[in-house]
Amino acid sequence: MTSSSGSLRADVVIVGAGSAGCVLAEKLSRDDSRSVVLLERGPASLPGPADRDLRRLPIHDGAPYAVRHETDLGLAAPRGAALGGSSAVNGGYFLRWHPGDFASWPTGWDLETVAAAYEELDGPGGTMGVEPVSDDELGDAGAAFERYWSPRADVRAAEDRWPVTGVNRVVMNRTGPTRRSAADAYLATALSRPNLVLVPDCPVGRLEVVRGRTVTGVRAGQLTVTAGEVILAAGTLGTAGILLRSELEAIDPARTGQLAAGEHRGLAVSYRRRSPADPGVVLPTVLHTDDDLEIRCYRDDFASFIDGVPPSRPMVEVTAMRSAPMRIVATPTGVRLEFDDPDPATTATMGEGAQRVVEMLRAPEFADIVVPGSVTVASRPGFSQHAWGSMPMGTRTDWLGGVYGTHGLRIVDGSVLPSGGHSGPHATIMMMACRIGDLLAAR
Repeated sequence: MTSSSGSLRADVVIVGAGSAGCVLAEKLSRDDSRSVVLLERGPASLPGPADRDLRRLPIHDGAPYAVRHETDLGLAAPRGAALGGSSAVNGGYFLRWHPGDFASWPTGWDLETVAAAYEELDGPGGTMGVEPVSDDELGDAGAAFERYWSPRADVRAAEDRWPVTGVNRVVMNRTGPTRRSAADAYLATALSRPNLVLVPDCPVGRLEVVRGRTVTGVRAGQLTVTAGEVILAAGTLGTAGILLRSELEAIDPARTGQLAAGEHRGLAVSYRRRSPADPGVVLPTVLHTDDDLEIRCYRDDFASFIDGVPPSRPMVEVTAMRSAPMRIVATPTGVRLEFDDPDPATTATMGEGAQRVVEMLRAPEFADIVVPGSVTVASRPGFSQHAWGSMPMGTRTDWLGGVYGTHGLRIVDGSVLPSGGHSGPHATIMMMACRIGDLLAAR
């Protein structure tokens, strides 16, 4: 670790010690002749035991390991600001995408190489300690959800890692009851390498750019880092903020101060419980549908997982996974998320999915859980904290995240996902970082 003032020089500077950045830092620093600087806006310490408990989400206002972004929906968009990034504070969901979700990816992302990169993370003995939620961790709502859908849909076998269109028991990145973050899996073993320098408490303001096209380093407050290559791995929102604050011709030529991106919009179906839910993991089981929905059976009201959140109700969320545009807009202090209503077809699909969930909650499987007459459907969809695709591969970057129209700049995080998937993006972002990291390390 070093100070966040002065100047540094390196072969590679990686911005963000999150899910992707930890992977890249470990892989690129294996060659002791390559100097790597890793910048992280969060603190140097890993979250403590209470914040690693999978029954809690340490993303409340003022949380030491999270940063919160403004939205036009009246809700903040929190992201991890810690070693391990969002993998250090999220619910532990680590499902792969479906094989068909990669059909639109550029050449170089064939299914065999994708599967091998996933296997590094979630296979037997994989780095992320991935295990399925057990039967006794489902909770009563999760158990009822699976009893209802099992006769009506396919069910993924517990030992399989590829999800199915049907019931998917969530698999989690964990060590027993605690989160296993990317920092645990990759960064912890690499920090003793003399060619890897970590600078915590170091939010990056902008890129150092020559003639609008060549990136020579980054500026972070009083610290300047000059490097042969800059890799942005600050997450879709963090990376967008840095790009929009930098004078790069290829990023925002019309000077609009915004980037288009994708987000998973979710329509909440809420209910009152007959009795309190037992504590447990946030999201134990989901249903993937053939019309691109993920139906998420949350264990309880989010107030039971996040400090300071006012009580509301438990919910089942009907989430559109493939078509949900938004805008990431630059602000003086970061970025703001702006949403339009989903297109009519997506709105109709979500509404139909919500009615299927209403029927489920009124079924005998939920009779001992749901108070009769208490089921309600939200009037407007929320969002899932899953921003992606602001700089998609094949359109704005090459297949390894190199930004078209620039020199010296690469992006390896959710920004470069070229499509949405049927599952949340966390495992897929780490898979992508594994694959790209291995190829860059071999150069």
